[in-house]
Amino acid sequence: MASFISHFKQGLPARAALLIAAAALSWTLGMLYSVKWNPEIHYYAQGAVIKDRWAEKMTREYGSKIVIFGGSSCAFSIDGERLLERFGLPAVNYGRAASMGAAVITESVLEQTHPGDTLIVSIEPSLLTTPTQLPAEGVQFSFAAHHPEWVTHPVLGVDRANWFEVANALRPGGAHLFTLLAKIVTHKPLMRYHLSDYRASGFEQTAVRLPIAGPAGHDPDLSASGIQLLGNLRTWCDQHHVRVAYSLPWSYTPPAVERLFQKSNAHLLLDISAIIPVLKDPNLGASTNLDFYADTVWHLTPAGSQLRTDCLGEEIKNWEIWPPEALRARESELGP
Repeated sequence: MASFISHFKQGLPARAALLIAAAALSWTLGMLYSVKWNPEIHYYAQGAVIKDRWAEKMTREYGSKIVIFGGSSCAFSIDGERLLERFGLPAVNYGRAASMGAAVITESVLEQTHPGDTLIVSIEPSLLTTPTQLPAEGVQFSFAAHHPEWVTHPVLGVDRANWFEVANALRPGGAHLFTLLAKIVTHKPLMRYHLSDYRASGFEQTAVRLPIAGPAGHDPDLSASGIQLLGNLRTWCDQHHVRVAYSLPWSYTPPAVERLFQKSNAHLLLDISAIIPVLKDPNLGASTNLDFYADTVWHLTPAGSQLRTDCLGEEIKNWEIWPPEALRARESELGP
């Protein structure tokens, strides 16, 4: 019995070492998949290269530029080349994916924003009204784009991650792996979008069409972390001599709930206008033309994006800002 116990104890270190090595290998493979082989992260990392290239071109040729950023509602709505051709506004579309989180989306544009530039914040309201968080997609994208500091040492100090959190986020989640496996088994595309969907300015368009029901809802007030993010961004812009404003994304809105949706947006814009100026969209983000939408309530078709781009171009060109008293009056007249 004594010799058996002794032999068992001697075998423990070897077994433990084997388990640790297996765990390390599993994590390494998971991290490599997340950063290099995940179709979605690869798509957005390649898109980041396209957007950076256009931003550098605009800076080189025009000196200052318009940087427009947000989630996919921005990516699929604003045509930078059209803003340049029709309005003389050198602009880059830094739309990412809302799943990356508001903090990472914001951090990712600061390096390309220089004194004299104009920064247009077009983050989806729901990202600002719910507590900001650091999703795994945001961590994975930051590392894939070779900017881990966006999560480990964020300039704005929001949603900073320690290395344990980073290591955990770099693993692919079970839901992602099962979804990927299902796509492989059913011979469906691993990614809905393609690199060819990107235009030179970072603007995206898709041929995909899906049934849509809207509008995109959000909580009534800015969250504490949303206030912190916008407040810290405003301070950064003031310090770096960057003009900044918020532009409410357009969402498909059935006519029956248009006024209710507009009232909700007017209330939120009042909160935002206390921190940064808000560009004056008379429709308050409500778009009732279903033909303007492709595969989500945020993603515009070519016709929809042309109209959205032209409206935004006029607002930026004339610097049309909502006065707080006008927003209050609009909210009141939209009813209870």
